[in-house]
Amino acid sequence: MNRNTKQVIAVIASLLILAVAAYGSYLPMRKAQIFITTLQGLQSSPVSSLDELKSRLAVPLDYSSPIGQEELVRNTANNILSFVSQSADPTSTGVLVSFLNGYYDPIIARGKGMSFGQDLYLMGAINEMAYVHIGDPTYLSAAQKYYEEGVALGPNRPQTLYGLFDVYRAEGNVASTTAVGEKILSNWPTDTSIATGLQSFLKGTSSVPTTTSGQ
Repeated sequence: MNRNTKQVIAVIASLLILAVAAYGSYLPMRKAQIFITTLQGLQSSPVSSLDELKSRLAVPLDYSSPIGQEELVRNTANNILSFVSQSADPTSTGVLVSFLNGYYDPIIARGKGMSFGQDLYLMGAINEMAYVHIGDPTYLSAAQKYYEEGVALGPNRPQTLYGLFDVYRAEGNVASTTAVGEKILSNWPTDTSIATGLQSFLKGTSSVPTTTSGQ
């Protein structure tokens, strides 16, 4: 192998190493930096419209990186959950939930991840909150689906069990509310809020169990 060939191989190897470094280290770091800058910008310079908010949030979410997307979507979901919980505007809530779905759908469809259970819980909580503000039963059905998937993944995960308890109560599903309430109390017997909530619910409903399409 002559000297020129060796030099060409060395250059190619160096370029490959740089490419791998950029793909595996620089891009995720840059994506995270853009996200932090975006959040700081939202605090220092509040948005004037929903379109502006979506546009600014989309910048880090759309930045191409081999890793980090799920974490950023999850952080965005936490921020949107906080906004939705404080907002009384049905239009804003619906727009933001739809925006988030566009980024979360591929993650949920993949069905795995280091914090997949938390992803399911967040989507359930956001849809449950959207139902409270908008009253559209579609959101309640979506919340039920995410919570049930979360319980299937982690049967004793408190967040999704409590969420499912609330959803079944909102649906008026006596059998399922009772089953989930009793499961919560079997795990956390000192939770008087669930015991009281279950008793009040049963007093206010018929003794004939109702079911939903998810049962």
